[in-house]
Amino acid sequence: MSRLNYSKWDNLELSDDSDVEVHPNVDKKSFIRWKQRDIHEKREQRKMQLAGLRAERETNGTLGPMIDEIINSTKSEGHTFFSREVSRLTADRASRGNQDGPNGPTPNDMILSLLLQINEDPTVKGKQGAELDEALAVQLRGHRVKLDERTKQIEAEIKTMEEEDKRKITSDGLRDGFNTGYVAKREEEEKEEEEAKTKEKASKGKAKSTSSTTTYETINAPGPSASAAGPSSTTPDSDAEESDDESTPDLTPAMKGFALLPSCIPATIPLSAEALPATFTPKALSGQPFSAALDFLSTHKALLRSNNQGNATDAMLVEAFQSQMRGEKKRARQFVEKGLMLQYLGKLGPDGVNLFFRRMAGQDGKAVSVFFNDVLSTYVRISKRCEAIQAEEASKPAGDATSGGAGQEQIQLVAEDPSTVIGFDVPEGPAPDHIELEGEAAEQLGVEQVRAYLDRRWELFQAFPEEMKEALKTKELEKVNEVLGKMQVDVAEELVGKLDEAGILSFSSNEVRDETGK
Repeated sequence: MSRLNYSKWDNLELSDDSDVEVHPNVDKKSFIRWKQRDIHEKREQRKMQLAGLRAERETNGTLGPMIDEIINSTKSEGHTFFSREVSRLTADRASRGNQDGPNGPTPNDMILSLLLQINEDPTVKGKQGAELDEALAVQLRGHRVKLDERTKQIEAEIKTMEEEDKRKITSDGLRDGFNTGYVAKREEEEKEEEEAKTKEKASKGKAKSTSSTTTYETINAPGPSASAAGPSSTTPDSDAEESDDESTPDLTPAMKGFALLPSCIPATIPLSAEALPATFTPKALSGQPFSAALDFLSTHKALLRSNNQGNATDAMLVEAFQSQMRGEKKRARQFVEKGLMLQYLGKLGPDGVNLFFRRMAGQDGKAVSVFFNDVLSTYVRISKRCEAIQAEEASKPAGDATSGGAGQEQIQLVAEDPSTVIGFDVPEGPAPDHIELEGEAAEQLGVEQVRAYLDRRWELFQAFPEEMKEALKTKELEKVNEVLGKMQVDVAEELVGKLDEAGILSFSSNEVRDETGK
């Protein structure tokens, strides 16, 4: 069995007041307080010194490439470039009222000070032409070497101070090993969301029962009490739609509110971009949208709970698809962004919220770049899919759009009595020149009346659409109903009325009747 290692406690400084010995004329408690204050003051001074060295190291890292660029340009262009650079930097400082930046002199100010110092150097003053160019280059290279030496010195000092700080255990080095907390459920908020879900499902069910129906026109109703409309039936796709709606999670008000928060992706990135541009700089990002998202999630815990089953992400991606189909492109990308954000939070585990937003604020910008690229590529895939669907619908023939698909109301010729057969008596032409009436017709009607009726019948038939005339000539009910199904309801109703007026519709019974007893 391995022994416990207590060596880490060797660096812990313990203060025992009983070991302190002071002069009899000095108050012991006051001396202890002074000693404590002295320790804390020295510790703060070391912190400030370390912070200053790190800031100087960062500044030197900025100045080094700038000096290298000036050295190379001076070699190629000579003192002309040197003078032009001094003028440019002087004008830049003058535009700021010869004032330093908020954190002291800016890198440009430091370069200007260096160039002015070189210009006043005895080895440079009084020289001209090639000698001046060479003197300037020598001075610039010398200062570049000094900068590198100072940077190495700073690195050594920082390393020494950090190692010395590690030798002693102080409160500054303490870190949370683990942390836990409890957030009370917002019962009122959850109740409102459940009520909203119930209402939305009820409205969807009602919409299904009223929209996907087909109306049949009954032609030979047996009496005035019979209904003019036959039975209604659901379309073939209704079962599939119901199953799809059941599997698709509902969009709650909280999901919608979260998605419509300000976008974390800068507005300068176009909607067509599949990835971040090369000029994207994570350090220039505004942290306000991420803060708003974090605040919203802290007050809407139900979003995180529903996301454990993927409900929130699925619902928001479905809404993104529907928004894109409606042409609301900006709204669609917002829903994609927030939907994927919830997905990331779920995949990062129990502490996903803290991990995600901490990584989004990282200085290297790698995590935020990965997230943004995922959002952009996902949105572009949805956009392309919507474009393909719209192009496919646009390429369909005009008749397909009104062909009585799912949910399309139609007018159809259906016999109410199964024993009744619907036929069509199609006129072959206008009334003949010679008409001879026989039997009861000769007693009840005149020749001119019959002629006018036959001519009217032919005029009505000729006014029908060509497709309907061809269907009537076949005398097949299915083909006539097929043409009626492609028409708008009011147009089909008017045409059926003209069929009846022209006497083209005919009804016969195939029922065998026993009349032997009569």
